[in-house]
Formats: sequence, structure tokens, C-alpha cells
Amino acid sequence: MYYYKNTFRFLLAVILFAGCSKSSVSVSPLASLNVVDASVNVATIKANFTGTGLPNFYATNTVTVAYGANNVYGVNAGVTVPLTIINNADSTKAIYQSNLNLVNGGIYSLYLAGQSTAVDTIFVKETIPSYTDSSCGVRFINLSYNSNPIIVTQSATPTVVDFTSLSYKSYSSFKTYPALAANATYTFQVRDAGTNAILATYALTTPRFFNCTLAWIGQTGVTGTNAPKIARINNY
Repeated sequence: MYYYKNTFRFLLAVILFAGCSKSSVSVSPLASLNVVDASVNVATIKANFTGTGLPNFYATNTVTVAYGANNVYGVNAGVTVPLTIINNADSTKAIYQSNLNLVNGGIYSLYLAGQSTAVDTIFVKETIPSYTDSSCGVRFINLSYNSNPIIVTQSATPTVVDFTSLSYKSYSSFKTYPALAANATYTFQVRDAGTNAILATYALTTPRFFNCTLAWIGQTGVTGTNAPKIARINNY
């Protein structure tokens, strides 16, 4: 009887010890990649990070990025990751291919510009400001492939230039704006840098404590879907 009692106590101690021991969890290093579709006549895109090739993967991939929109992907960091992007209208041809090697915790943006027959790209390793008070960050990028350089003012202060001349594929730094209750909206005016003519107006709802990029996209001289406009891209 004494033997059985001690055996039971030993087994109970082993179970309790195993239950109290900590499990080891392995976490893969990650980076983030914000993919923006601003290519004229590219209505939606799909991204493939698996390297499985064209075109079969895209038939089952349900994640799409619409024209003038963006999507943030988590990407393995510290290793080579193949990235292929297709125009959803034709999954047999890649419009962008690259091998990524991103740093752990890095924040990146990939802008697709140009047009469907000649897609341009801008790849940015981001430095995103942070805010401890009621402020936010705003920057502009020119993704309109046939536009003149642009400047940006506000409707409340039309003679004050908030963002100086930005040619195609150029972008500004983030500029800090107050984001108090009295600053719920900023109305920006995109102007032709040469003529000062207003090209578009955009009322930005203030992203308090965060940052956003306002992108000038589209094709100068056309109407409809591809007409020049401002698209908002949320950062962090």
C-alpha cells in the first residue's frame, strides 16, 4: 500500500511539474508591406508571395487591391521572399516581380503607378512619425504619370504652399498638423505648379495620432474612372 501511495504521489508531482513548465514558442520575424494600386487601367491587382508561379495561384487568391486603394501584407523578414503581382484582368502575365529581403519590424510601401502597358513602381522603406499629443501626419505623392508637377495648398489659406513642387514619382515628408476637435478636417487643393490652377480639392478627415499619404493619381486629359484625383492611403 505504501508503494502505491508513493507511486501515485510521484506521478502527481510529474503531472503538476509538466503543467507548470513554460512552453517555448517560436515567432517568425515579420515586416509589413503596403501595396498601392495607382496604375491607370489596372482595375484590380493580386499579389503572390509564395513563388508558385503563374497563372494557377491567382485563381484561388481572393485578396485583391482596387485601383486607388491599398492593402497591407505581413511578409517574412530576414529571408528572400518572391513577390509577383498581376493585373487581375490577365493573370498570365506579371506586371511586377521582385525578390524581397525585408528587415524585421520594417515598414515598407510599394506604389504601382504608370499605366497597364507600362507599370512604374516606387518602393519605399518608411520612417513613420509617432505623436504623443493631438496631432497627425500628412504627406503627398505624385503618381499621375503624365501630370505636370503639382503643389498643394489649403482652401483656407490658398496663398500658402503646404507642399512644394512634386513631379511624377516624387513624394514629400510627413508634415505635422494639429488634430484637435477644432481641426477635424483639412481641405487641401492640388494645383498645377506652373499655372497655379486648382486641379482637385480633397477634404481630409484628420487621422488623429496617425499618418496618411494623399496620392495624386490618374491620367491628365481624360474623364471617368481614370481622371486625375486624390486617393487616401492610411499609414500608421
